[in-house]
Amino acid sequence: MVQYILHRLLTTIPTLLGISFLVFLTMRATPGDPARVMLGERASEEALTQLRRELGLDRPWYIQYGRFLKGVLQGDLGRSIKTREKISVELKNRFPATVELAVSSMVLAATVGILAGVISSTRRYSLLDYSTMVGALAGVSMPVFWLGLLLILVFSVNLGWFPVSGRLSPQLSLRTITHFYLLDSLLTWNLPALKDALWHLVLPAIALGTIPMSIIARMTRSSMLEVLRQEFIQTAYAKGLPESRVVYKHALCNALIPIITVIGLQLGLLLGGAILTETIFSWPGVGRWLVLAVQARDFPAVQGGAMLLATTFVLVNLLVDLLYRYVDPRIKG
Repeated sequence: MVQYILHRLLTTIPTLLGISFLVFLTMRATPGDPARVMLGERASEEALTQLRRELGLDRPWYIQYGRFLKGVLQGDLGRSIKTREKISVELKNRFPATVELAVSSMVLAATVGILAGVISSTRRYSLLDYSTMVGALAGVSMPVFWLGLLLILVFSVNLGWFPVSGRLSPQLSLRTITHFYLLDSLLTWNLPALKDALWHLVLPAIALGTIPMSIIARMTRSSMLEVLRQEFIQTAYAKGLPESRVVYKHALCNALIPIITVIGLQLGLLLGGAILTETIFSWPGVGRWLVLAVQARDFPAVQGGAMLLATTFVLVNLLVDLLYRYVDPRIKG
């Protein structure tokens, strides 16, 4: 197992190098000058030249890229051009917010999606089956930004049930230990902050988790229908086992491989693609931070954020592969 993990980690190195190089070239191919963004349109050429020299932007691209890779290997992602803060510190403060939102969305999506897919597969061609699949199709078709704005309009503006934005109400205070607000509120036994953080999390989690929920429901139904046709399922029914035990213990366990694949891929996408949701709900995560960094032409911030998200996606896929071997011992590599 250890050898397998090391082999998979080594194979991810070319992928991460390719991603870093692509992001590096893309940022420098886009129009705009970071020095002019920082100093303003009325800055003199002397001031611009001096700032470019201080930031290392006057050097050839391959030297800049080499310095970036050297910093990554040393655990130093550089400093933000805009804020002059260490990028590692910025990511440490913001990445937990993205993880908290993505994991909450995936828990919601997986729970509802698997349950809907199982019910739909056991009631095939019924009104419940058709209703579930129509709902799944609608969920996949709805743009995240449209759903997010609709949720804010209905449940925040009109009904006033949930907050519009942020992670915690301004009148509440929370001592941050891990920067995961749900975990920190439990560690400090701050129940008002826990309730408020959960309340702020509801609408963004629904908006972000709707599409994965629909995909998981459709995959669960398809995988379950294939397993339910197998002879061992008919044998289980012939033995007089309860339907719930046959469906959830025998059928669902054998249908988990494609479902785990979808959940792993969707979780990786949520961690790296929550930009729209974080922007709409003013969620202080990495996605919203990257949008502001791109607008400011903050090269080091974009490169550092992209590397973190790419590494996270790769590690999530590695975890999915390990889960394959746990769920189905027949899979050896």
